[in-house]
Amino acid sequence: MKNKNFEEIKKLFTWNQTLVSTVLVILNLIMFLWMQITYGTTTEAVPLVEAGANFAPMIIQGGEWYRLITAAFIHIGAAHLLMNLVVLFFLGIELEPIMGSWRFIILYFVSAIGGNLMSFAFSNSISAGSSTALFGMFAAMLVLSYVYPDNRYLRQRSMSMGFVLLLNVILGMINQGVDNFGHIGGALFGALITLILQTPLKSDIKISHKVIAGAAIIVLAFFFVYYGFTSRGAGLGGIF
Repeated sequence: MKNKNFEEIKKLFTWNQTLVSTVLVILNLIMFLWMQITYGTTTEAVPLVEAGANFAPMIIQGGEWYRLITAAFIHIGAAHLLMNLVVLFFLGIELEPIMGSWRFIILYFVSAIGGNLMSFAFSNSISAGSSTALFGMFAAMLVLSYVYPDNRYLRQRSMSMGFVLLLNVILGMINQGVDNFGHIGGALFGALITLILQTPLKSDIKISHKVIAGAAIIVLAFFFVYYGFTSRGAGLGGIF
């Protein structure tokens, strides 16, 4: 992709093409207010589990796979909500017009589910938050700079996103209250699905690379499910 396409991308920055980002922010806010009204708290364990947070025992014992999605709309406290919604809003209104709304929403949910799957596999704690999807969005910027290497804008943004991604992973290793598995999983699935989706602009990426990325998503998803069950001594019957 030549630099002239940078002007094409800039023209995509219009408010009427950020509908998905806006709706996602509103849904997260509504979920937070509903929890606050219903339970009087968004930080205690029982209300979080009842509302749909990611919690491996409930998935294994009850087959509650919907938690891989609902967890991405639940936040633990107002500070958690505010931080994630600010990032979602500003990164969303930047990335959604570049990728297109339908690609962006696929990126969001694949990253969220992938991150929650990795958390399910390796964590026994209750986890929630849109950060699984946000890390997928960070990774998407890195991949797009690889897919369109001649684009100066994407190259510059990828440097910022790469720094943010690395810093947050390091902080997650230091802070025990952070679901680093969810973050890493979100980034991993976000990167792979972005390589497949790309943007409406043409690229030089081979179809075979997209096929490999798609296969990697499937293999990783099955591995996380398998490991999540077997590492806890559970049978795989709960999958079906």
